[in-house]
Amino acid sequence: MATRSPLRNALIAVIGAAAYYGLLGLLYARAPYAVIPHWWRQFIPNAHAAWMTWFTLVNVGGAVLAAVPVALGVAAVTTPRRRVKLGLLIGVLPALYIFVGGLIEFGIPPSTAGWIIDIAQFFAVSLAVTAVLMVVRGRPLTIAGAAREAR
Repeated sequence: MATRSPLRNALIAVIGAAAYYGLLGLLYARAPYAVIPHWWRQFIPNAHAAWMTWFTLVNVGGAVLAAVPVALGVAAVTTPRRRVKLGLLIGVLPALYIFVGGLIEFGIPPSTAGWIIDIAQFFAVSLAVTAVLMVVRGRPLTIAGAAREAR
């Protein structure tokens, strides 16, 4: 049984955020950003929209894949009441680092598409660990999950 210790929670958050950021870096470095599948271009005929949606989907998919092992680790070492808070903290730290690092390196996005991609990536990275924790918990954010909790 996990105890309530602020230092223990902070240590879990820092280790989880570092692991999550490392997994994000590994997955994002190997992601197929430049190679858009031919079927995707046929699905979305506008080349700019096809690239923008592909880039966003690859970012979101990478965030979810990186969140799975981190969420399983958090679920194994924490109490159910602390999981959501820790999941949010673990997700927000790398998301802020990626967002601020991108602003420093590349500047403010010059187009609406750049802002959409940045915002989608920020929310995907921030919320992926919490979303996976909710699925692992067995009570997804649905009406049926809320009814199960009420019992």
